[in-house]
Amino acid sequence: MKFSISVVIPSVKKLIDYKDSLIILGSCFAQNIGEKLTSNKFNTVVNPFGIIYNPISIANNLTHILNKSNFKDEDLLFFNDKWLSLQHHGSYSNSNKTECLQTINQSISSSNKQLKKASYLFVTFGSAWVYKHEKYGVVANCHKIPAKHFSKRLLKVEEIVAAYTSLIKSIKGSNADINIVFTVSPVRHVKDGLWENNLSKSVLHLSIKELTENFDNCSYFPAYEIVMDELRDYRFFKDDLVHPTDLAVNYVWEKFSMSYFSKETIALIGNIQKIKQAATHKPFDFDSENHQQFIKNQLAIIQGLTTEFPHFNFEEEKQLLTKKK
Repeated sequence: MKFSISVVIPSVKKLIDYKDSLIILGSCFAQNIGEKLTSNKFNTVVNPFGIIYNPISIANNLTHILNKSNFKDEDLLFFNDKWLSLQHHGSYSNSNKTECLQTINQSISSSNKQLKKASYLFVTFGSAWVYKHEKYGVVANCHKIPAKHFSKRLLKVEEIVAAYTSLIKSIKGSNADINIVFTVSPVRHVKDGLWENNLSKSVLHLSIKELTENFDNCSYFPAYEIVMDELRDYRFFKDDLVHPTDLAVNYVWEKFSMSYFSKETIALIGNIQKIKQAATHKPFDFDSENHQQFIKNQLAIIQGLTTEFPHFNFEEEKQLLTKKK
Protein backbone atom coordinates (compact mmCIF):
# COMPACT_ATOMS: atom_id res chain seq x y z
CA MET A 1 0.00 0.00 0.00
CA LYS A 2 1.06 3.57 -0.68
CA PHE A 3 0.40 6.23 1.93
CA SER A 4 1.74 9.23 0.04
CA ILE A 5 2.23 10.50 -3.50
CA SER A 6 5.82 10.53 -4.76
CA VAL A 7 6.67 13.73 -6.58
CA VAL A 8 8.54 13.17 -9.82
CA ILE A 9 11.38 15.64 -10.26
CA PRO A 10 12.46 16.30 -13.87
CA SER A 11 16.09 15.60 -14.70
CA VAL A 12 18.35 18.65 -14.76
CA LYS A 13 20.55 19.79 -17.64
CA LYS A 14 23.59 20.50 -15.51
CA LEU A 15 24.54 18.99 -12.17
CA ILE A 16 25.96 21.31 -9.53
CA ASP A 17 29.45 20.77 -8.16
CA TYR A 18 31.73 22.71 -5.83
CA LYS A 19 33.27 24.71 -8.66
CA ASP A 20 29.92 26.36 -9.40
CA SER A 21 28.76 29.74 -8.14
CA LEU A 22 25.13 30.03 -7.00
CA ILE A 23 22.76 32.87 -6.15
CA ILE A 24 19.39 32.54 -4.42
CA LEU A 25 16.61 35.08 -3.98
CA GLY A 26 13.12 34.89 -2.56
CA SER A 27 11.06 33.82 0.39
CA CYS A 28 12.01 32.32 3.75
CA PHE A 29 11.98 28.90 2.09
CA ALA A 30 14.72 30.12 -0.27
CA GLN A 31 16.57 31.24 2.85
CA ASN A 32 16.29 27.74 4.36
CA ILE A 33 17.71 25.99 1.29
CA GLY A 34 20.30 28.73 0.84
CA GLU A 35 21.54 28.20 4.37
CA LYS A 36 21.88 24.47 3.66
CA LEU A 37 24.05 25.27 0.63
CA THR A 38 26.14 27.76 2.59
CA SER A 39 26.55 25.38 5.53
CA ASN A 40 27.84 22.75 3.12
CA LYS A 41 30.46 25.19 1.77
CA PHE A 42 28.94 25.91 -1.64
CA ASN A 43 29.91 29.27 -3.16
CA THR A 44 26.49 30.82 -2.60
CA VAL A 45 24.98 34.29 -2.24
CA VAL A 46 21.67 34.04 -0.38
CA ASN A 47 19.01 36.76 -0.40
CA PRO A 48 21.19 39.85 -0.91
CA PHE A 49 18.12 42.03 -0.23
CA GLY A 50 16.89 39.84 2.61
CA ILE A 51 13.82 37.62 2.52
CA ILE A 52 11.44 38.84 -0.21
CA TYR A 53 8.08 37.31 -1.14
CA ASN A 54 6.53 38.85 -4.25
CA PRO A 55 7.85 38.31 -7.81
CA ILE A 56 7.91 41.98 -8.82
CA SER A 57 10.10 43.01 -5.89
CA ILE A 58 12.41 40.08 -6.59
CA ALA A 59 12.63 41.15 -10.25
CA ASN A 60 13.35 44.75 -9.22
CA ASN A 61 16.08 43.56 -6.89
CA LEU A 62 17.65 41.39 -9.58
CA THR A 63 17.62 44.39 -11.90
CA HIS A 64 19.49 46.43 -9.29
CA ILE A 65 22.03 43.62 -8.97
CA LEU A 66 22.42 43.14 -12.72
CA ASN A 67 22.90 46.85 -13.41
CA LYS A 68 24.87 47.41 -10.19
CA SER A 69 22.47 50.25 -9.38
CA ASN A 70 23.36 51.74 -6.03
CA PHE A 71 20.74 53.02 -3.61
CA LYS A 72 20.86 56.72 -2.74
CA ASP A 73 19.76 58.89 0.17
CA GLU A 74 16.35 59.48 -1.37
CA ASP A 75 15.71 55.73 -1.57
CA LEU A 76 15.71 55.45 2.22
CA LEU A 77 12.92 56.20 4.66
CA PHE A 78 13.24 57.14 8.34
CA PHE A 79 10.75 55.30 10.53
CA ASN A 80 10.78 54.10 14.15
CA ASP A 81 14.22 55.64 14.74
CA LYS A 82 15.80 53.72 11.86
CA TRP A 83 16.69 54.28 8.24
CA LEU A 84 15.19 51.62 6.03
CA SER A 85 14.61 50.60 2.44
CA LEU A 86 11.16 49.48 1.33
CA GLN A 87 12.92 47.15 -1.12
CA HIS A 88 14.82 45.35 1.65
CA HIS A 89 14.18 43.12 4.62
CA GLY A 90 14.30 44.74 8.07
CA SER A 91 17.73 43.21 8.72
CA TYR A 92 19.18 46.00 6.55
CA SER A 93 17.65 48.80 8.64
CA ASN A 94 20.08 50.94 10.63
CA SER A 95 19.98 53.97 12.90
CA ASN A 96 22.93 55.32 10.91
CA LYS A 97 21.97 56.37 7.37
CA THR A 98 25.48 56.11 5.94
CA GLU A 99 25.99 52.61 7.33
CA CYS A 100 22.59 51.55 6.01
CA LEU A 101 23.48 52.65 2.47
CA GLN A 102 26.95 51.11 2.67
CA THR A 103 25.58 47.71 3.68
CA ILE A 104 22.95 47.80 0.93
CA ASN A 105 25.34 48.86 -1.82
CA GLN A 106 28.13 46.49 -0.78
CA SER A 107 25.63 43.65 -1.04
CA ILE A 108 24.61 44.79 -4.53
CA SER A 109 28.25 44.98 -5.66
CA SER A 110 29.19 41.50 -4.44
CA SER A 111 25.95 40.03 -5.81
CA ASN A 112 26.63 41.59 -9.22
CA LYS A 113 29.93 39.71 -9.41
CA GLN A 114 28.22 36.50 -8.34
CA LEU A 115 25.37 36.83 -10.86
CA LYS A 116 27.79 37.34 -13.75
CA LYS A 117 29.59 34.05 -13.05
CA ALA A 118 26.76 32.00 -11.52
CA SER A 119 25.92 28.60 -12.96
CA TYR A 120 22.54 28.69 -11.23
CA LEU A 121 20.09 31.36 -10.13
CA PHE A 122 17.33 30.06 -7.84
CA VAL A 123 14.22 32.20 -7.42
CA THR A 124 11.47 31.32 -4.93
CA PHE A 125 8.13 33.11 -5.21
CA GLY A 126 6.16 33.36 -1.97
CA SER A 127 3.06 35.41 -2.75
CA ALA A 128 1.44 37.20 -5.68
CA TRP A 129 -0.13 39.75 -3.32
CA VAL A 130 1.73 43.05 -3.41
CA TYR A 131 1.63 46.26 -1.42
CA LYS A 132 2.07 49.56 -3.24
CA HIS A 133 3.35 52.57 -1.32
CA GLU A 134 1.81 55.93 -2.19
CA LYS A 135 5.25 57.32 -3.09
CA TYR A 136 7.64 54.42 -3.67
CA GLY A 137 5.43 52.00 -5.63
CA VAL A 138 5.46 48.22 -5.10
CA VAL A 139 7.46 47.39 -1.98
CA ALA A 140 9.24 44.30 -0.75
CA ASN A 141 8.54 45.01 2.91
CA CYS A 142 6.10 47.36 4.66
CA HIS A 143 8.23 47.57 7.84
CA LYS A 144 5.06 48.02 9.96
CA ILE A 145 4.44 51.46 8.45
CA PRO A 146 0.72 52.36 8.87
CA ALA A 147 -1.52 50.62 6.33
CA LYS A 148 -3.03 53.92 5.15
CA HIS A 149 0.15 54.51 3.12
CA PHE A 150 -0.31 51.32 1.06
CA SER A 151 -2.77 49.74 -1.33
CA LYS A 152 -2.93 45.96 -1.81
CA ARG A 153 -3.64 43.97 -4.96
CA LEU A 154 -3.10 40.59 -6.59
CA LEU A 155 -0.55 40.48 -9.39
CA LYS A 156 -1.63 39.22 -12.80
CA VAL A 157 0.14 36.41 -14.61
CA GLU A 158 0.81 38.67 -17.60
CA GLU A 159 2.68 41.30 -15.61
CA ILE A 160 4.88 38.72 -13.86
CA VAL A 161 5.70 37.06 -17.19
CA ALA A 162 6.40 40.43 -18.82
CA ALA A 163 8.73 41.52 -16.01
CA TYR A 164 10.71 38.27 -16.07
CA THR A 165 10.81 37.98 -19.86
CA SER A 166 12.71 41.25 -20.02
CA LEU A 167 14.83 40.38 -16.98
CA ILE A 168 15.83 36.90 -18.17
CA LYS A 169 16.93 38.28 -21.54
CA SER A 170 19.09 40.85 -19.75
CA ILE A 171 20.59 38.25 -17.41
CA LYS A 172 21.42 35.96 -20.35
CA GLY A 173 23.08 38.92 -22.06
CA SER A 174 25.41 39.20 -19.08
CA ASN A 175 25.78 35.46 -18.35
CA ALA A 176 24.90 33.26 -21.32
CA ASP A 177 25.44 29.98 -19.45
CA ILE A 178 23.26 30.67 -16.42
CA ASN A 179 20.47 28.25 -15.46
CA ILE A 180 17.43 29.72 -13.71
CA VAL A 181 15.33 27.54 -11.41
CA PHE A 182 11.98 28.78 -10.14
CA THR A 183 10.23 27.40 -7.08
CA VAL A 184 7.04 28.27 -5.23
CA SER A 185 7.27 28.46 -1.46
CA PRO A 186 5.10 25.91 0.40
CA VAL A 187 4.60 28.48 3.17
CA ARG A 188 0.95 29.55 3.07
CA HIS A 189 0.17 33.23 3.61
CA VAL A 190 -2.89 32.58 5.75
CA LYS A 191 -3.15 36.21 6.88
CA ASP A 192 -4.32 37.00 3.36
CA GLY A 193 -7.02 34.32 3.76
CA LEU A 194 -6.89 30.67 2.68
CA TRP A 195 -8.77 31.24 -0.58
CA GLU A 196 -6.70 34.33 -1.28
CA ASN A 197 -3.53 32.33 -0.62
CA ASN A 198 -4.65 29.66 -3.09
CA LEU A 199 -5.36 32.31 -5.72
CA SER A 200 -1.91 33.75 -5.12
CA LYS A 201 -0.12 30.41 -5.45
CA SER A 202 -2.07 29.71 -8.66
CA VAL A 203 -0.86 32.98 -10.19
CA LEU A 204 2.72 32.07 -9.27
CA HIS A 205 2.46 28.59 -10.78
CA LEU A 206 0.90 29.83 -14.02
CA SER A 207 3.57 32.51 -14.37
CA ILE A 208 6.38 30.00 -13.90
CA LYS A 209 4.73 27.63 -16.39
CA GLU A 210 4.88 30.30 -19.10
CA LEU A 211 8.45 31.27 -18.30
CA THR A 212 9.74 27.69 -18.34
CA GLU A 213 7.99 27.13 -21.68
CA ASN A 214 9.45 30.31 -23.18
CA PHE A 215 13.07 29.96 -22.02
CA ASP A 216 15.28 26.89 -22.42
CA ASN A 217 17.44 27.87 -19.46
CA CYS A 218 14.48 28.11 -17.06
CA SER A 219 13.07 25.19 -15.08
CA TYR A 220 10.91 24.43 -12.05
CA PHE A 221 11.80 22.56 -8.86
CA PRO A 222 8.66 21.18 -7.14
CA ALA A 223 9.41 22.16 -3.53
CA TYR A 224 5.77 23.21 -3.14
CA GLU A 225 4.47 19.82 -4.28
CA ILE A 226 6.96 17.88 -2.16
CA VAL A 227 5.70 19.57 1.01
CA MET A 228 2.02 19.96 0.15
CA ASP A 229 1.45 16.62 -1.61
CA GLU A 230 4.19 14.18 -0.67
CA LEU A 231 4.48 15.13 3.02
CA ARG A 232 0.88 16.37 3.31
CA ASP A 233 0.56 16.20 7.09
CA TYR A 234 0.51 18.90 9.77
CA ARG A 235 3.20 17.04 11.71
CA PHE A 236 5.59 18.40 9.08
CA PHE A 237 4.64 21.98 9.99
CA LYS A 238 5.61 24.11 12.96
CA ASP A 239 3.17 25.21 15.67
CA ASP A 240 1.91 28.04 13.45
CA LEU A 241 0.72 25.33 10.99
CA VAL A 242 2.25 27.37 8.17
CA HIS A 243 6.03 27.02 8.17
CA PRO A 244 7.64 23.63 7.41
CA THR A 245 9.55 21.99 10.26
CA ASP A 246 13.27 21.33 10.10
CA LEU A 247 12.40 17.73 9.23
CA ALA A 248 10.39 18.88 6.21
CA VAL A 249 13.13 21.26 5.08
CA ASN A 250 15.69 18.46 5.42
CA TYR A 251 13.46 16.18 3.34
CA VAL A 252 13.21 18.76 0.54
CA TRP A 253 16.98 19.27 0.80
CA GLU A 254 17.52 15.53 0.29
CA LYS A 255 15.26 15.59 -2.77
CA PHE A 256 17.08 18.66 -4.07
CA SER A 257 20.47 17.03 -3.47
CA MET A 258 19.54 13.85 -5.31
CA SER A 259 18.34 15.90 -8.28
CA TYR A 260 21.05 18.55 -8.59
CA PHE A 261 24.24 16.98 -7.19
CA SER A 262 26.50 14.31 -8.66
CA LYS A 263 27.52 11.28 -6.61
CA GLU A 264 30.95 12.88 -6.14
CA THR A 265 29.40 16.09 -4.80
CA ILE A 266 27.13 14.17 -2.42
CA ALA A 267 30.17 12.24 -1.16
CA LEU A 268 32.03 15.51 -0.57
CA ILE A 269 29.04 16.89 1.35
CA GLY A 270 29.28 13.79 3.54
CA ASN A 271 32.95 14.52 4.26
CA ILE A 272 32.14 18.12 5.17
CA GLN A 273 29.40 16.96 7.52
CA LYS A 274 31.87 14.60 9.22
CA ILE A 275 34.20 17.56 9.86
CA LYS A 276 31.33 19.62 11.28
CA GLN A 277 30.35 16.73 13.57
CA ALA A 278 33.96 16.28 14.67
CA ALA A 279 34.18 19.99 15.49
CA THR A 280 31.28 19.73 17.93
CA HIS A 281 32.58 16.55 19.58
CA LYS A 282 33.17 16.94 23.33
CA PRO A 283 36.20 14.89 24.37
CA PHE A 284 36.56 13.21 27.75
CA ASP A 285 40.11 14.54 27.99
CA PHE A 286 40.95 17.43 25.64
CA ASP A 287 44.69 17.29 26.42
CA SER A 288 45.06 13.56 25.90
CA GLU A 289 47.44 12.32 23.21
CA ASN A 290 44.61 10.56 21.38
CA HIS A 291 42.44 13.66 21.19
CA GLN A 292 45.31 15.91 20.12
CA GLN A 293 46.04 13.45 17.30
CA PHE A 294 42.32 13.52 16.43
CA ILE A 295 42.52 17.33 16.11
CA LYS A 296 45.63 17.11 13.90
CA ASN A 297 43.91 14.58 11.63
CA GLN A 298 40.85 16.81 11.22
CA LEU A 299 42.98 19.89 10.51
CA ALA A 300 44.90 17.91 7.88
CA ILE A 301 41.63 16.92 6.20
CA ILE A 302 40.51 20.56 6.25
CA GLN A 303 43.84 21.66 4.76
CA GLY A 304 43.44 19.16 1.94
CA LEU A 305 39.92 20.34 1.12
CA THR A 306 40.79 24.06 1.21
CA THR A 307 43.76 23.43 -1.09
CA GLU A 308 41.45 21.84 -3.65
CA PHE A 309 38.59 24.28 -3.06
CA PRO A 310 40.01 27.67 -1.98
CA HIS A 311 36.56 29.17 -1.36
CA PHE A 312 35.88 26.69 1.45
CA ASN A 313 35.81 28.46 4.81
CA PHE A 314 36.38 26.20 7.82
CA GLU A 315 37.36 28.93 10.29
CA GLU A 316 34.42 28.17 12.59
CA GLU A 317 35.16 24.44 12.56
CA LYS A 318 38.88 25.02 13.21
CA GLN A 319 38.11 27.25 16.18
CA LEU A 320 35.73 24.66 17.61
CA LEU A 321 38.28 21.88 17.14
CA THR A 322 41.13 23.73 18.84
CA LYS A 323 39.15 25.39 21.63
CA LYS A 324 39.38 23.52 24.92
CA LYS A 325 35.94 22.28 25.91
